Amino acid sequence: MLLACGDQGLMARQNGWRALPCPLHRVDMIARDHHRIALLDNTAHAVWTGRRIIPVDSGIESMLLWQDCLLTLSGDTDCLTLISSAGVPLFTTPAGVYPQDMCLLPGQRSLAVCGGADSTLRIIRLPELQEEQAIRLHGSVQRAACLAGMLYTLCTLEDDGLCCEMCRIQGNRWQPLARWPGLPGCLHADAAGGLWAASSERLGFFRRGEYHAVTGEFGLIRHMDSRQGTLLASDPVLGQCLLVSPRGEVHTLYTGDVQHAVFRQ
Repeated sequence: MLLACGDQGLMARQNGWRALPCPLHRVDMIARDHHRIALLDNTAHAVWTGRRIIPVDSGIESMLLWQDCLLTLSGDTDCLTLISSAGVPLFTTPAGVYPQDMCLLPGQRSLAVCGGADSTLRIIRLPELQEEQAIRLHGSVQRAACLAGMLYTLCTLEDDGLCCEMCRIQGNRWQPLARWPGLPGCLHADAAGGLWAASSERLGFFRRGEYHAVTGEFGLIRHMDSRQGTLLASDPVLGQCLLVSPRGEVHTLYTGDVQHAVFRQ
């Protein structure tokens, strides 16, 4: 496992946690594919690819590795940007109002991008970042995940206080599936067919259409990763990295300045 620990840098877990060398002053986010990782320092507006440090926009909310490029989504500039392996911006496009999240779609030739406060989920074609579809939803579109070819979102609504609504997208139509109090934290589809949803002080998963709540103390889980049905959850609010079994058993792996954790490939 790899753990982004803010000012403490990058940690790895193998018979205990140990610090890894990293040229960034802090690590706020990790992007990973089968062969590479990229690390974000949001304060310095920089990403380390393992080969070089490249400048990026301020306020990066989400980033993905795609082919030999890096995709960044900025909540400050409201833009999605595709950056080459040499650190050169190739394409950029408006992506909403304080956009928050994105996920690759099957075939990895397009993205679903959460437009934030403009209440729009956009389907963006790669690599040229051309908009193929714009789907209007209720509230602020915050998180997205793809499971079995179907898109799901988490939106923030103001309904007797802030609440979080999960929707399923089919074509241009959307269907609300569930609603919880609080703010959206993260939405993640695992390879075992589960859809994990986190909101304020809450974590649960859908499997075969049934919702299962996970018992534990949560602040706001902001990132999730999975392997063989086991979930790795990063909770920056309570400062904890959690491992959740397929049956919902929670184990604390690390406490401190936890920003993002992923399984190593």
